[in-house]
Amino acid sequence: MTRRPARAALLLAAAAAAALPLALVSPASPAGAGATVTAPLADAAEADPLEVHLTEQVPLEPRPGDTLTITGYVVNTTDVGARDVTVRLRLSPTPVRNRSEIPLILAGDAGREGVAVDSTLTPVSDRIAPGGRAAFTLEVPLDDLSLTRITPEVRVLAVESAADLDDDGRGAVQTGLARTFLPWFPDPAQVQPTRVVLLYPLSAAPARLADGVFLDDRLGEEVAPAGRITRLLDAAQAGSTGVSWVVDPALLESLEDMADGYRVRGEGGESVDGAHAADAATALERLRSLTAAADVVSSAYGFPDVVALHRAGMDLDIALAGSTGGDVVERVLGRPVAAGPAWPVRGLSDDGTLDALRAAGSRSVVLSATSLPPAEELSYTPSGSVDLATGVSPLRAVLADPAVSLLVAAPRRDPAAGLADPVVRRQTVIANVAMTTLELPSTARTLVVGPDTWWAADPAATEGLVATLDSPWSSAERLTALLAGEASEVPRARADYPAAAQEAELSPAYLRAVRAARQQLAELRSVAPGTTPAEGQTRSAGFEAALTRTESGAWRRDRAQGRQLLGITAQQIGAEIEQVRILSRAPVTLPGETGVIPLTVANDLDRPAKVGVRLTGTPSVRFQAEPIEPVTIQPGQKQTFDVSVTVVGAGPVSVQVALLTPEGDVFGRPVTTEVRSAAYARAAQGVVIGLFGILVVLLGINFVRRRRAGRAAPEGSGTDGTDGTGEGGAA
Repeated sequence: MTRRPARAALLLAAAAAAALPLALVSPASPAGAGATVTAPLADAAEADPLEVHLTEQVPLEPRPGDTLTITGYVVNTTDVGARDVTVRLRLSPTPVRNRSEIPLILAGDAGREGVAVDSTLTPVSDRIAPGGRAAFTLEVPLDDLSLTRITPEVRVLAVESAADLDDDGRGAVQTGLARTFLPWFPDPAQVQPTRVVLLYPLSAAPARLADGVFLDDRLGEEVAPAGRITRLLDAAQAGSTGVSWVVDPALLESLEDMADGYRVRGEGGESVDGAHAADAATALERLRSLTAAADVVSSAYGFPDVVALHRAGMDLDIALAGSTGGDVVERVLGRPVAAGPAWPVRGLSDDGTLDALRAAGSRSVVLSATSLPPAEELSYTPSGSVDLATGVSPLRAVLADPAVSLLVAAPRRDPAAGLADPVVRRQTVIANVAMTTLELPSTARTLVVGPDTWWAADPAATEGLVATLDSPWSSAERLTALLAGEASEVPRARADYPAAAQEAELSPAYLRAVRAARQQLAELRSVAPGTTPAEGQTRSAGFEAALTRTESGAWRRDRAQGRQLLGITAQQIGAEIEQVRILSRAPVTLPGETGVIPLTVANDLDRPAKVGVRLTGTPSVRFQAEPIEPVTIQPGQKQTFDVSVTVVGAGPVSVQVALLTPEGDVFGRPVTTEVRSAAYARAAQGVVIGLFGILVVLLGINFVRRRRAGRAAPEGSGTDGTDGTGEGGAA
């Protein structure tokens, strides 16, 4: 007989093991338990007929003498009623063997339905209608579970439901099963706890324009009472001093501005008041309190997609993001804050990017442990700290455990849509940490937990890990202590950078547009830095920060909003550039080969602009112009330049008129006009008049000759050679 394993099989995305039918046996019950056994369900179904969901399991750190309490509810997924519904505990007689077995247990591939503890048989409901649910509370003294009194271990628990389904005719059968884990360390002195570094990234998609206007109010919703950032702060409440905070300056900058009132871009492009100023102020105050005595470092501004930037040849942008915003974190939190490790998206990087990070000044980097697996297969989890280089520029890799890092963050899908219960997720996290300790009980190692940089706290798993950072099987360690300590000496291999990760990067075309916008900004900064250096820095800093925000790895998830942020920012920079423009563009005719062309340049900015002028003719051999050296034009004023030019040859010459930065680069969009010389037109006119005069003279000469010839002929003589009588002369 077979049955489908519990829906907790979906818990581990890392394992992704499909639930398989398993043989249901009825082993002997532990000492003190009864012998009643329900018959197994004969036919597997898409879902357990009566699904078991767990809502709590306490205590988190069970000790001898404690009472185990598990609460949850049973859901009738069938189209028939269920009578005499009960639940009871099952306990596996053998402990978990190693960490790799955990996902198999949850998937049902390792058996572990356990032995029924009949003393825990608990009535749930006389009848549950189709689609209905009923809650339960199951309690049992831990001393009654025949657990070892000496040996630390992790045991597998299961809560099964049983019922008599209407029209079934088989009586009470097992209708559902949910597995969970019980860490059991009766004598904590027998082990060296695993040191746990819980990296706690605090960031959000940096959807803010240069003028401080937000593209939407998503960040406001995240700091609202039930929002993502609020839940992150809630989860850290139980042990914030044991958490290593990695704070994004872009987020604190945004929250600081929001707290004083902020604007959000509407659908038509207009801005409206944001609705969460008070929530932003509350979040900042809570963050200051939680981090006052904790380990805090600053991330690179906006958590940039460093691998994509390096591929695009934008290593300077990596350095810029790494050096931006540290003062913001210190100002907002009111305490000194050091620069933290570089953190590529998902902890994945290629060798070239690691070199770029080192060149940019990074001395540490957070990577997934999958990037640097042990060179040889090990039976234990090595410490997550490796030196990637030695000498003048060492780089320490902080290796995040992939399984725990994935589990500690809330699933992106709705937990109600087929995912395992949060309490099972929490117990799985605890089981992984506890089993890490039990791999080498007498050797302390360091486990790094680094969830995704834009993560959401799991309602139970995150809080459970924080609450058990100091427990019989674990102790909290700060990131700064890990970086200051010795690195692991376990040899590591270098895994290839995944093709899927490269496909997910910000695209080359997108980053080319970012680079073009940065070039425009550099030209604007050169021409109109401001009346004072401080004002100029402030003026350009808004655009600079906005462009750095466009390079955030957050836009891998929301490419449309990333493009929107980049497009509007580039438009705003372009609009400022167009405020310094050439007014004169009508065709010009010079009175001679040389002359002066008056050009008027307007500065409609609110600050002085310094520009020069350059004219270029096509073809260039027919046109020459003296360049105008840069001149400062006051805000709201116009300046006319007299440009000396030379035009060779007849016909118009196409001339491009360009403004120049003080460094001689083209500023803005050049305009095109035509220039011609009147000298060649007058010369042509003189030639025509001269030719006409010559023609008149020739005609006159011809006329005179004809007149003279007529008068010289004898009167009456013929023109045919006769003598006038009609007869020719003598031969």
